[in-house]
Amino acid sequence: MQQDDEMVAEDATPDRMTDAEIHQLARLRARYAAQELDQFEHWCVESPYGSVFIDISRRCAPGTEDAYHVLWPLPDQPHDPH
Repeated sequence: MQQDDEMVAEDATPDRMTDAEIHQLARLRARYAAQELDQFEHWCVESPYGSVFIDISRRCAPGTEDAYHVLWPLPDQPHDPH
């Protein structure tokens, strides 16, 4: 039970992103994908919970299309990632 309480306390830290920051991140990812990405990128980010691996590609493995969530455009935003 103590571990659950600690996780809740960690999740409530002021370092959490605001909705505006998440929106900006989505917009910038879309812009990067549209303007900068050649074929693929493989990134690693260290976090308090361990390594996080981020893969960006122009293709996905066959049959995995349904596993992806549309990041941009957001439902209430135009398609233009600029």
